[in-house]
Amino acid sequence: MSPALARPLLHTAHLLTFAVLLATGLLLLLPGLRVAVTGGHSLLLRNAHRWGGIAFVVLPLLVILRFGAGSLAAPQGARTLRTLWQSGHVALTVVMSGVFALTGAAIWAERLLPESIGEICRSSHDWLTYAAGLVVAAHLLEVGIAALVARVRAATVNAST
Repeated sequence: MSPALARPLLHTAHLLTFAVLLATGLLLLLPGLRVAVTGGHSLLLRNAHRWGGIAFVVLPLLVILRFGAGSLAAPQGARTLRTLWQSGHVALTVVMSGVFALTGAAIWAERLLPESIGEICRSSHDWLTYAAGLVVAAHLLEVGIAALVARVRAATVNAST
């Protein structure tokens, strides 16, 4: 497989697993919504969230192990403000994924931990979900702006020729 596939594969893995985690997490967090959707408490929902969390960590690691971390970076000559933003976005995603994984694992094993640690992990996990929503919104805004700029540039080039 070509190293050019690394970024799209990583992006797709995170997109799909994040969507599963966001949907199941919201259903776990909001009892009224969970009752409307599943009829109440659902062990299947909890297990889907747990396994989605494992996939959220493992799938990107497999892509990075297969292609190397260097395949995710922009080429040296192609460094722009946008690639700088993208590098920061990737770094933030890696850090947030790690914290999500640690707090999620602690919540999963909460019976083995002191109650105060479990509460800190649950609160951190919840707040991190809100932060992730903001990061996704910023990412979508950036992609939309980049597409708009590309169209304006293409129209300008076509108009001048």
